[in-house]
Amino acid sequence: MVQDKSKVFQKALEMSNVKPRVETSCEVLEHVDPTKKVRVYRNLHKDCISVRQGNLVKCHTDNVILRDFKTIVSKKGQERVRREKAKNVHAFIEGYVISHVETNRDENQQKLIDFEWGELYYNPYKTDDWTELETGQAVDRGEYADIATNFVLAHNYLYSTSTGA
Repeated sequence: MVQDKSKVFQKALEMSNVKPRVETSCEVLEHVDPTKKVRVYRNLHKDCISVRQGNLVKCHTDNVILRDFKTIVSKKGQERVRREKAKNVHAFIEGYVISHVETNRDENQQKLIDFEWGELYYNPYKTDDWTELETGQAVDRGEYADIATNFVLAHNYLYSTSTGA
């Protein structure tokens, strides 16, 4: 039986564009280079966190932990959201993927207990930057970020010195 080559090619292309869906940071590590930074963002269409490395989405996850994170908001993307009232991907958290085990090593365990974890959020209609929920201050970077579809927790973070927009 002879198959149409274009149909076979199209099916292979479709399958190659399907990104794996994983649940934890440990599983994310199977799909990324841990020595390189990733950018993560909330994917509203798939109700998950998308993990991007080198301009390619590597996988989707329910939870990922980043070390040495930085918050990023594209001001042009933010302006477009506000102008068009339509959401687009323009806010990220960037850092190195780690497993939850790495945050519990002996030397870190007491340090993580001693510092509080703060909740961060970003709303393009209400804030210019990633913001700490409790204080309302913009957060620039930090040691750890635990990112899920419905929350972002940050540990040992620094506030932004900019005044916003």
